[in-house]
Amino acid sequence: MKTEPITWEGKTRFFHKKRVKVITGIIVALAVLIVTGLVFAQWFISKSLPDLDGAVVRAPVSAEVEVIRDDRGVAQIKAGKMEDLFFTQGYVMAQDRLFQMDMTRRLAGGRLAEVVGEAALDSDKFFRTYGMHRSADGLIAEFNSETAAMVEAFASGVTAYINKAFENNEQPLEFRILDYIPEPWTAEDTAIAVKYMGYTLTGNFRQELENYQLVKMFGEEAVHLFPEYHINDDFPVIDGESGGSARKNQIDPALSAYLNSFQTNEPVFKAEGFNKITAFAPDEWNGSNNWAISGEYTDSGYPLIADDPHLGLAIPSVWYQTHLELEDDFHSIGVTVPGIPGVVLGHNGHVSWGVTSLSADYEDIFLEQVNPENPNEYLFDGEWEEAELIEEEIYIDGKDRPYIHRVELTRNGPVMNKVTEDGPYQAFSLRWSGMEPGEELNGILRVNRSTDANEFMNGLDGFVTPGLSWVFADTDGNIGFRGQALIPVRPQSDGRFPVPGWDPDYQWDGFIPAEDLPEIMNPDSGYIVTANNKPAGEDYGYNIGRSFYPYRAVRLTEIIEEQLASGSPFTLEDMGKMQSDFKNTQARDLLPLLVEAVETWDPSSHPAESLEGEELDPLSETELETLELLNDWDFIERTDSPEALVWQLWYSSLPQHLFDRYLDIELSNSLTIHRVITEAAQHENSLLFGFLEEDWHIPFPKAARETFYEAVEMAKDLQGNQPGSWAWGERHQLEFDHPLGSVWPLQLLFNLGSWETGGSGATPGAMGYDTETGITNHAAGWRFIGDLSSVNGFFDVMVPGQSGQWRSPHYDDQIDTWVEGGYYPMIYDKAERNDMNRVVFIPEEAGTE
Repeated sequence: MKTEPITWEGKTRFFHKKRVKVITGIIVALAVLIVTGLVFAQWFISKSLPDLDGAVVRAPVSAEVEVIRDDRGVAQIKAGKMEDLFFTQGYVMAQDRLFQMDMTRRLAGGRLAEVVGEAALDSDKFFRTYGMHRSADGLIAEFNSETAAMVEAFASGVTAYINKAFENNEQPLEFRILDYIPEPWTAEDTAIAVKYMGYTLTGNFRQELENYQLVKMFGEEAVHLFPEYHINDDFPVIDGESGGSARKNQIDPALSAYLNSFQTNEPVFKAEGFNKITAFAPDEWNGSNNWAISGEYTDSGYPLIADDPHLGLAIPSVWYQTHLELEDDFHSIGVTVPGIPGVVLGHNGHVSWGVTSLSADYEDIFLEQVNPENPNEYLFDGEWEEAELIEEEIYIDGKDRPYIHRVELTRNGPVMNKVTEDGPYQAFSLRWSGMEPGEELNGILRVNRSTDANEFMNGLDGFVTPGLSWVFADTDGNIGFRGQALIPVRPQSDGRFPVPGWDPDYQWDGFIPAEDLPEIMNPDSGYIVTANNKPAGEDYGYNIGRSFYPYRAVRLTEIIEEQLASGSPFTLEDMGKMQSDFKNTQARDLLPLLVEAVETWDPSSHPAESLEGEELDPLSETELETLELLNDWDFIERTDSPEALVWQLWYSSLPQHLFDRYLDIELSNSLTIHRVITEAAQHENSLLFGFLEEDWHIPFPKAARETFYEAVEMAKDLQGNQPGSWAWGERHQLEFDHPLGSVWPLQLLFNLGSWETGGSGATPGAMGYDTETGITNHAAGWRFIGDLSSVNGFFDVMVPGQSGQWRSPHYDDQIDTWVEGGYYPMIYDKAERNDMNRVVFIPEEAGTE
């Protein structure tokens, strides 16, 4: 054998043949050990994967239950008895998602530190204070007998899998790494999963704290930062359909005086404390698209429907694909949330449905006055009231004794400022309507059983959280919309600012009555679009909220109207193209104004003394070339678009330039601030920039030009000096992170990426991203389109895959199809299933396997 040279410190050396033999032997032995170890590890880990074909599972079922998994690992479960169906759903779901289910109940219940240690203590303190685990009992109390049986059977199925997996040493890899055994699943865990899903779509908490910070610094004048404005009138789902008188979004005199009363020109928060207390607040950018088109305008003559909820991207997906058939009862296919039984979104052969966030305002911050002589008493209506004190024991991995966390409950809710030691100076409590008892799980059974649009809409009654815009269609040709939520009625405020918890006039006056919630059936237009736009127009009689984002709805409506005008009927292919549309109507509205400001800004025309003598740097060749590209852009955010890159860098820098440098808290990703900038750019007489120019001397054209310079420099740093070669997709990449993937080397094992993506949070093909890294972190993790003409006329795709188990072939097998805008058939009819994997659950007493 010829000896090859090895280079070492610049010199070529040849080893003696004997030494080479020894080293070669060691290398071969190590290679054999490594290969053997990898093979053993793969075999060991693969033991946790479910048997996919031919297996017989003895279980506490009353009769045979058939489980057929398709080529994506999606299980169709067919049973003759409801308890058997949901027992098997729980068992199968746990096979695929047990670690995710356990993490969700621990996170929402404030019990993460038990398994991951002190790093999770702040999280546990926040969620123990927030109290989803306390509200679970109220949800359980609303269960009817069938729902109770469903949830108990589901929990028994999850627990049966836990027992089997750990008794046979077949547990998922994550439990081996963290070295713990999960507890049995309970009805309370499912209730907490429902509440947590509602919590993730409740995004007002952080906004109110930001607004309070601004008001604390500027008093009543801060109201000018939030003027009365309507971007495309927020593009209401229902306009002029509801009747009633509009409530003007004005600050009443009493609230105005109140806001002015606590101006101190000092921050309310230490910056670190603000970041800590809002780190666990829901992301206000969570959203979705859905729409339905009447069969009058489709090629099949039946309604078409589409849904693509936009939530955080992670491993595994927030959604779980499921297919349930209960003989002589219902047959549904779609997705649910891990930990929740039934089919939450999808179709049942009669009705199809999807959701977006209603984006209403469900929570309020109540400022509290503390008794200086008794810190456990809070003022209300001139009297000191004692708060309820709860001592939460938080067990921490590696600690002998639990951490005792004191939670105080006022009439307005839990006191939140004590979550962290360096939290806000001002005491405040938080009230969320999602803590109220609701019928969400009763409703899941009702909608799965519905046979037409009216039954479906009635099935939504009693849903409290999350607040959702439901769009639905049935085989009779109906299409409809219902905004379902528990929305507070506020007599003295509009929900934008914290209010005095001691004043009875600011208490909620109940909730918008169920019969007054916005809804519509078969509109004259022949279509319905909801995409986090305003649910109802200005004639609606209640204040729903102000966190609406209409740009995706604007674009989807444009596409529909253009095709209606052309006379071409809609097809499922059209629906799929709409879900991947990357045209940005926000950029179309704002970018020309920014470009004009750059090209025409003259500091000598501005009266501010601070600008006297200021001269503009001439635009460089790169900047001029960039402006030329932007002037010719079609506003489609393709992966190879240089214009999209510049636009996103430019727009994302404006909030920091205008606000963050003057405040102790970061507002750069605030939905409120983005809306204010939009309004200001569109209206020269905006109160915002009148206020800013007077107090901070930042005329908008100056800000536009300075941030344009910054955007071009960032683009050059990222991708070189040739604007024509810049590409949005190089910056805007798709990655999937596992909960354990932040630890090296586990990220090499669990995490996935990367893929170039187009679009942004403002495009129908929604791809929200981290402005610091460009990484896509919010998108449509599940896309769904359907034609009501056939039970097999539905298609979906979900990323990254059905299984949360590393080494499963279904861990990441849907990503490429999703990135390419493709879909898979949702096989509903048994006659369409070929060569699929079959497992049978049989009664334990049915003899030997």
